[in-house]
Amino acid sequence: MHPKLKQCFVCGQYANIFFLLFALFAWVYYWSINRHNLEIVPLEIAAYTVETAGFVFMLFSLIHFHKIVRQRYIMKIAMLIYLITEVVIMILDFNAERLNFYDSTSMALNLSHSIFSAVICFTYLSLEPKNKSLEITIIITETIILSGMFGVIFGMHVYVSLFANAIAYVVFFSVMRFLLSQERIMIDCYGDRAKEYKFKSSFFDE
Repeated sequence: MHPKLKQCFVCGQYANIFFLLFALFAWVYYWSINRHNLEIVPLEIAAYTVETAGFVFMLFSLIHFHKIVRQRYIMKIAMLIYLITEVVIMILDFNAERLNFYDSTSMALNLSHSIFSAVICFTYLSLEPKNKSLEITIIITETIILSGMFGVIFGMHVYVSLFANAIAYVVFFSVMRFLLSQERIMIDCYGDRAKEYKFKSSFFDE
């Protein structure tokens, strides 16, 4: 196993812990506006600060995957698209008051975000196809991600979907770190040396 492979999943785990905090801060922020018509500016600043930190760690995770893990081009491209999409959503939400076309409570936005995130998660199966532990982990992660669609029923912000994503990916990257530590998943990386097997025949020995 590549000595730095673990960093791919550590960075991903930290990124989604920050996203989890962001979703919680955002929920409290909008709750205070809807319930008390009170904008808590320090909370808004804290929310976008931790989200930015999440994007930084996500970028580090993507860079490590690109530099360490062989091929998996579809997965790597999907990770990049996911990162760009989340940044765009953050920018749109930050300027929501000035953008008439953007509605963070939109049913279409919430549904499409959950489905899009689930598709991105599916590409992680390429890490080691037909690995049962990985398949089970992906199924659990997908279930948590798609549960974010229930926010649509209550007309909640897209942050419900982001919250579900964050929980799902914290679980995913945590389990992946465990599987790596137990050597229950083998991911071929650049610089790995193939195992050498020596075969000796005794046919001509006397």
